[in-house]
Amino acid sequence: MQILETSRLILRPPSHSDEILLHGLYSDPFVVNAIRDGVYPTIEQSKTALLQFINHWQRNGFGLWMVFVKGEGQARTFAGYCGLLCSGTHLAEDRNEVEMETCLHLAASGKGVAVEAGRAVVHFAFVHLKLERVTGFVRPKNTRSLVKNLKIGFFYVGDISYKNSSRRRLQVTPMTAVKSENLRVFDYEDPETSRNQ
Repeated sequence: MQILETSRLILRPPSHSDEILLHGLYSDPFVVNAIRDGVYPTIEQSKTALLQFINHWQRNGFGLWMVFVKGEGQARTFAGYCGLLCSGTHLAEDRNEVEMETCLHLAASGKGVAVEAGRAVVHFAFVHLKLERVTGFVRPKNTRSLVKNLKIGFFYVGDISYKNSSRRRLQVTPMTAVKSENLRVFDYEDPETSRNQ
């Protein structure tokens, strides 16, 4: 597992201790309305999602990173998550695709956090995982996310239908990706996992 560090952000793999962080993110009214179709999660649903994040890392060697904004000294503020999923939500039909997924608190939205995290994730996908492309899916009315993806280097491929609604299908390749400035990659071992072995 790897930690990604940019000028302003730390992206680290999820840990079992992130239950409250993830539940707080999924309970943010901004996220509930934008991503969860107005449905607030139970703590059990958030725990299940976190276990899926951790299991994805264990199966594939990559996944969703928990995104933290650097503060004074060692202080960090949890912003949300950004990362890569094999056969993500929209890709069940194509096991060879990797999807980028991002979810941020309202407090982190509109500050360039998603673009900076996305560029780091895409850079990792192409340089470290040697992927040929990464796919993204965005609701047509989610202009904030569409603009973010364009700033990362995604381009429009077409539309798909998902659960009776439309999604814009976007892709980014090594040729179109916008370079992540000052990206550092570190190996990471979850202290909880090593303690349990």
